[in-house]
Amino acid sequence: MTLHTPMIITSRLLPGVKIADCTIALDRDGETHDNRDRFRYHFDFDDGREITGNDLKSGCGGCDTIEAFQSLFTFLQAAIESYRYNLHEGDKNPFEDGNADLFDRAIVEWAYQHSNEIVEFAFELENNPHLIEE
Repeated sequence: MTLHTPMIITSRLLPGVKIADCTIALDRDGETHDNRDRFRYHFDFDDGREITGNDLKSGCGGCDTIEAFQSLFTFLQAAIESYRYNLHEGDKNPFEDGNADLFDRAIVEWAYQHSNEIVEFAFELENNPHLIEE
């Protein structure tokens, strides 16, 4: 596997990206019962917090690592937008409706604070599918 900037090899020895004070990495985590690839994501914060999940799945027929990163960041952006909308409703819990509960609350709050960097990286992924060569 060859990685191109801004992709990095993380301390977990996985492909990832560093955004602000968090390193985000992905690795394959088997298949689902319906033959979709399952991926485990890792959010490693500089303050020592580690949040992982393995609920990221490919579409039919599987996907490669760059497509998995694209999916992760698409879902992350959906969570940010939902959180932002709910937050500006005023008296509403920002995690009450929509996609704000796609990830752990700490991830969504962090992502909201760094949404510009996340959007920039998602744009880079979309427009440069050769950031990871498998």
